[in-house]
Amino acid sequence: MKLVIFDFCETLVNFQTADSFVDYIKEKEKYEKYNWVNTVTKILIQTRILALISKISPELNLSKRLKLMQIKGISNKKVTEYAEKFYAEKLLPNLIPSLYAQFQSHIKNKDYILIVSGGYAPYIKFFSKKHMINGYFGTEMASNSEKLTGFFLGKDCLFQQKVVLIEKYIKDNHLKFSETIAYSDSKTDLPLLQWADEAIVVSKNESQAWASSYGFKEIII
Repeated sequence: MKLVIFDFCETLVNFQTADSFVDYIKEKEKYEKYNWVNTVTKILIQTRILALISKISPELNLSKRLKLMQIKGISNKKVTEYAEKFYAEKLLPNLIPSLYAQFQSHIKNKDYILIVSGGYAPYIKFFSKKHMINGYFGTEMASNSEKLTGFFLGKDCLFQQKVVLIEKYIKDNHLKFSETIAYSDSKTDLPLLQWADEAIVVSKNESQAWASSYGFKEIII
């Protein structure tokens, strides 16, 4: 049995979903309580502090953390409700046809499929259940008394953390696979792509130099 791992953002869907989900909730709720965080973010960008932090510690993903803070206090129930709506209104219309066809082909072949994404877990979970795939990992939103705290629960599901989660999942579930295949668009997933037996990079319009330098296969969309 093959293990097939899909990144989500710009691999199965054609945009970065995490910040978009936060903006989606803010718009639907008309939630402006923490809009001051936008001002802080702009100052950090203008002073190039954010760029410096991103260079020194890319895994911190400070920009994403600041964005999530803007929906602090939203209830878990509402987040779940909006995840379903986000799936229907934003995710389904923006699937990448060629990659979605490949995804469905793996489902038809009864391969063991995981989605492992830096996108937020609520809508990754909904997408995964709708497609009846084997499992998923996304960045978890922390909550306290049934409301978002504005922080991650655990680590952001990016970089080496993806491999850590997959290896634990395989061990905990006593799984064995004949081959592992990983799809991703981003160099940030290099640890995952190098871990897999076969790495397939999703590139927009043209080949990416880093992908060819590692000898990875590519799908140009």
